[in-house]
Amino acid sequence: MVIAYHSVFTTYGTWLPNDPRGSYSKQVYRAELRHLAPPQYGRQSPQPDRGTLSRFWTAARPNMKYPPYFMTKAAHRVIARAFGETVRRLSLRIAGCAIMTDHVHLVVLRSKYRIEYAVGQLKGTATNALGLDRTPWSRGSGRNVFLNDWEAVQAAVQYVEANPTAAGLPPQRWDFVEPLPDSAW
Repeated sequence: MVIAYHSVFTTYGTWLPNDPRGSYSKQVYRAELRHLAPPQYGRQSPQPDRGTLSRFWTAARPNMKYPPYFMTKAAHRVIARAFGETVRRLSLRIAGCAIMTDHVHLVVLRSKYRIEYAVGQLKGTATNALGLDRTPWSRGSGRNVFLNDWEAVQAAVQYVEANPTAAGLPPQRWDFVEPLPDSAW
C-alpha cells in the first residue's frame, strides 16, 4: 500500500524529454526538439560528459518556445511560502522538500488527494506567488515514486535533505516540512 510519494518536478526547459542524462518521458512533443535525439528513458548510466550536454543544450535552446527557467535564492523563498500555503490549505503532510535551481523534490505522505492534483496545486500557487505571466514548471506532474514502507520514506527524506548541499546550495529547512510520525518506527 502506498504511504507516501517522492515527487520530482522540473522547471521549464531545464530537463527535456530527450536530455542525454535520461528522463522519464517516452515522447518528445515539441517537433522542433525531436530531431536532437530520441528520448532516453530512465536515468542514463554512465552519465554523459559535459561536452555532450553542452552540445545538446546549445542545439536545444534556439528550438525552445521560451527560455529555460532557473530558480534564484529569492524565488526559493517565494516558492516555499506558496508551498506552505498549499500544504496548509490541503492539509498535506510533507516529510521532505528541496527546492533546487531547476527542479523540486518533495516527500508527500499519502492524503485524500491524488499526488498529481497536489503537485498541480503546489505548482499553481507558486506560479501565482512568483507573479509570472506563464508557468515556470514543465508540463505534467513530474515523476512520482510510490513509497510503500517507512524505510523507503526515510531513505527518500534523507536523499531529499542531502540534495541541496550535494549541489552546492545551503541546507534547506522549510516551516511546512514535518518530521516523520513516530508511528513510522
